[in-house]
Amino acid sequence: MTETSPPEDRYLVPGLVRGMRLLEKFTHNQQEWGSSELARVLELPRSTVFRLAHTLEKLKYLERHPQRKTYQLGNRVLNLGFEYLASQELLEVVRPFLNTLNEQTGCSVHLGVLDNREVVYLLRIAGRRHLASNVGVGTRFPAHATTMGRVLLSELSLPELQQLYEGTMLEQVTKQTANSVPELHRLLGKEQEQGYALSLSAFEAGVVSVGAGIRDASGKIIAAINITGPETVFDREALEGEIKDRVLEAAAAISKRLGHRG
Repeated sequence: MTETSPPEDRYLVPGLVRGMRLLEKFTHNQQEWGSSELARVLELPRSTVFRLAHTLEKLKYLERHPQRKTYQLGNRVLNLGFEYLASQELLEVVRPFLNTLNEQTGCSVHLGVLDNREVVYLLRIAGRRHLASNVGVGTRFPAHATTMGRVLLSELSLPELQQLYEGTMLEQVTKQTANSVPELHRLLGKEQEQGYALSLSAFEAGVVSVGAGIRDASGKIIAAINITGPETVFDREALEGEIKDRVLEAAAAISKRLGHRG
């Protein structure tokens, strides 16, 4: 008596299955793929992989690098990730820590993630004693001009930053905002070394901020938190003292809950 294979699911769409398996090959350790490499690991004809990748590129689930002729995940995948994060574990983990940070300082606190060249706000808890942020969930700001954005950009190399900002100008929101990629890269290097980002009216006049990164189990920065307040209340000494320490403690505690052991 021979063993029979299970019947195929007649409702499965083979092309969609292949497309999803292609997307699954893009990971933290392998962020770019060429068509021939994908064809090899997926064991599919190159012509099939080309059509799949071309379709996913047109739908913005993939982006193609014109010089290297490789693909990386596109904004549509990130947007799906934001929807998941907004309704799942991350917010539930972060919220109590940000509530505590808000109570300790009386300032507005936020959670954000990176989408291309912008930071997207996922959570806001308004200040109770000081200037209340009017930033709503879903708000987007230029990443290079904000503390959360710079934290999220901090692990990028100079070539990666140049690629990210290729063909665009860095908006100089205030006189203190970095207005070139080399200047931004130098600032990010300094902030990465110290472990936090500091803003003294660099995004909005009279508003100061401290931001820090949230890491997952692999050690990658997946989100950022920050605290904002009026410059009239918090001088640089206060920001780089107790306020900074509170933000770093909250970021470390959240990261630990997400499996980071650094």
